[in-house]
Amino acid sequence: MSYLVNINGKTFSEEPRPGQCLRTFLRDLRWFGVKKGCDAGDCGARTVWLDGTPVHSCLIPAFRADGHEVTTIEGLARNGELHPMQHAFMQAAGFQCGYCTAGMIMTAASLSEEDQNELPRVLKGNLCRCTGYHAIENAIKGVSLIGEDQPGESCGADLLAPAAEAIVTGKVRYTLDTEIEGLLHLKLLRSPHAHARIKAPQGGRAQG
Repeated sequence: MSYLVNINGKTFSEEPRPGQCLRTFLRDLRWFGVKKGCDAGDCGARTVWLDGTPVHSCLIPAFRADGHEVTTIEGLARNGELHPMQHAFMQAAGFQCGYCTAGMIMTAASLSEEDQNELPRVLKGNLCRCTGYHAIENAIKGVSLIGEDQPGESCGADLLAPAAEAIVTGKVRYTLDTEIEGLLHLKLLRSPHAHARIKAPQGGRAQG
């Protein structure tokens, strides 16, 4: 029995592992816009569309996508044009670190006009630790706060973040999105100093 799933307009025949959830299956196929978060369906960072309906991909067994269409943040734009909700999040600066943004946009892009009047209810499955939600509400309601970068007038102005488009399209890579071929173990070494200026490597001289 063959397994076929359409992801962002492309057909994949790779079969998921037994018990694998849709999130890890999508990330195994290098759709890193689907983030790893709480793994309990609470944070919404891995929200995708299954046949046009937003779902938490960490709660959906991958085998259930067989014969269906999955859309991630990478597939939301069409023919090189951003989805209106992606553009709205850019113009309202509806993110800070951007980790939750892909899932937030996937939910927001599915909302009806009626839903937009009940944001605390309809967004309860998408959590953000940075923005305080005001900027997200502005984005969903089409409030634009970003001005044009004018020579000599940019200091103190609200300008588009350099990584804005990469964030709203799922192209920005975070730590867990880094793939190292053949990696078996990884150790994280933290500095014992909260703030420090590196003047020279240990036992060596400063360069330059």
